[in-house]
Amino acid sequence: MILMKSITKLSVSSLFAYAVIFASQANAAANNATSGWGYQNAPQNVETDIESAIMNITNYILGFIAIIATLVVIYGGVLYLTAAGNDDQVGTAKKTIAAGVIGMVIAGLAYALVIVVSTVIL
Repeated sequence: MILMKSITKLSVSSLFAYAVIFASQANAAANNATSGWGYQNAPQNVETDIESAIMNITNYILGFIAIIATLVVIYGGVLYLTAAGNDDQVGTAKKTIAAGVIGMVIAGLAYALVIVVSTVIL
């Protein structure tokens, strides 16, 4: 239980770090948009179409979910290794591993769904 709380705190702090990095990159791109003479320069490495923007956001979110699901599977493996024959803890470990695998499958299906929808609609 303590490990799950620390994983939750880690995931929240990671999400905050991603937001800070994204905001600083957006601010730097906005500052570089105009030159000293007032002419508009095209920002470098900034996606201008909606499909690329959606795919980038989806990749970040699903990558984050995949990392969390992997950590859950690892946590379940540690529970299983430290069970020492305790049937209750073995059951909990198996449920945790199953939840992590289900999370990975759902993240993969969500990624496939976004690709299909973006190809058909856009």
